[in-house]
Amino acid sequence: MHILIIDDERYVADTLVMVLEQSGLEAIAAYDADSALKKAESFRPTVVISDVIMPGTNGIEVCQQIHARFPACHIFLFSGQAATNELVRDAYAKGVTWELLPKPIEPEDLLAKLAALPDASQA
Repeated sequence: MHILIIDDERYVADTLVMVLEQSGLEAIAAYDADSALKKAESFRPTVVISDVIMPGTNGIEVCQQIHARFPACHIFLFSGQAATNELVRDAYAKGVTWELLPKPIEPEDLLAKLAALPDASQA
């Protein structure tokens, strides 16, 4: 399983990468949409976990671009901001069905979500 974490808060992204790596998973961080798209091309993620509210291109938009390139990639959005509700509602109206996770997310909850993915045993 290749997991790409996207969050403009470096501490959050780096902490999630550390937690995932300590659990035996392969993860990398990107701190903005441009670097996320570049890393996705070389890393070929099977899972993307992205903050929604970021400067410039938001997490939903960057995940749509990644998902278009890698349709089998599982997407999780996460946010702790109230402004997320409108963006997510608009995305859902356009057919996005990705799960929205609370931020901060407990490591055990995240690991359980990842373990429950249909192809997690193939990672």
